[in-house]
Amino acid sequence: MAPNYPERLRNEKVVVIGGSKGIGLAVAEAFISFGSHVIIVSSTQASLDAAITLLKSEFPSATEHIGGRIANVKDEASVSSLIESLASEGGVDHIVYTAVDKRIRGNIVNEDIEKDKELFGVKFWGQVSVAKAIAKYKAIKSGGSYTITGGSLSLKPKPETAVGAAINGAVNSLAKGLAVDLAPLGVRVNAVIPGFVRDVHEKLTPEREVLFERLSKGLLTGFVGTTEDIAETYLYFARAKYTTGTLALVDGGAIFSSA
Repeated sequence: MAPNYPERLRNEKVVVIGGSKGIGLAVAEAFISFGSHVIIVSSTQASLDAAITLLKSEFPSATEHIGGRIANVKDEASVSSLIESLASEGGVDHIVYTAVDKRIRGNIVNEDIEKDKELFGVKFWGQVSVAKAIAKYKAIKSGGSYTITGGSLSLKPKPETAVGAAINGAVNSLAKGLAVDLAPLGVRVNAVIPGFVRDVHEKLTPEREVLFERLSKGLLTGFVGTTEDIAETYLYFARAKYTTGTLALVDGGAIFSSA
């Protein structure tokens, strides 16, 4: 019998932490389009409601398979409660973490370390808290996956991005370590490293259009990718049963640019 690739994600339960906007929202759309049951997690009710309304309008035949939860990734107790509830409901097949706060840029002389710590709490410790709860409550079924999110500055820092690059570098190492630690539970762990992308749900300003045009000239692909392009990588990690501890750079070839 021929392998049935299109059906591999159908009816699987997927949780997207940070799924109300940006890359996370695109990831939710991607999984829904493959027939998965998707729960998006946001820190605010307003963002959650808006995203769920959008998703249900895009996929009217899948409304019963679209849900949402509120959790604060800066609060370990909130994260633990979320993951425990998922486990008590029978567990999930995949958890994706895309939650971010803001980019850290600026001269190191003026670095606001307290604000840096807050971002580290979202981008790094939030992903650690989820992993801890996954292990504690065995929330992901054996054969499932936990995919986390870093950033391309970890591989090619630009001027005035040292701290942001370091945070993303920590995420890269975290993915490899968690792949080892969660392997006994049958859970694969990988990290997506997105480059500069265009959010398909945001209207481009004239300034952004000029920026994207300039950036496109320095990419091997010749264009700046969208959040939908990045979402493809999360699908791969969920489907690829023989892949763990892997970092996937998705930047249009920017790492090879001299810019």
